[in-house]
Amino acid sequence: MSIEERRHIFNKMVAFIRQLDILYKCFFIGKKHVSDVVESTRKLSKQISQFIREHYNKFLAYDVVKIYYDNGQVEVGKILSSVFNSLLPNPIFRKVMPREYNLFQIADLLCTMELVKLKLENNLLSKSEMNFFGNTRDLKKNYLKPLAQKEWH
Repeated sequence: MSIEERRHIFNKMVAFIRQLDILYKCFFIGKKHVSDVVESTRKLSKQISQFIREHYNKFLAYDVVKIYYDNGQVEVGKILSSVFNSLLPNPIFRKVMPREYNLFQIADLLCTMELVKLKLENNLLSKSEMNFFGNTRDLKKNYLKPLAQKEWH
């Protein structure tokens, strides 16, 4: 596909997300700041736990809390299972195939854009990324700002 064709599909997905009644939260740790998998597990678990505790009543307002994960990273799956099972009454876990769930694809796009935002903040965007998004102003205006309105604070 050409860049224009890919950008057209990407823009359709972003427009779709803007219409959805969803909120998202991304958690991340810098690889430079962790020495091993135990430390990264601890840091990520702590971030997710803190977020759930801060918003505990909002989580309890739902009849069911479902966690969809593709098991792409075994450690992340373990973190999700232990944190959600220890903090919420009856979370339901589902293994997902990304091509089968639009919301999972949307979550993937949102996480990708969070990574793009981090790269932009640290001046690490590649030439191909800048070529795709045009320029910094367009990237912020057309993608980062509208998607940031969906972030759960």
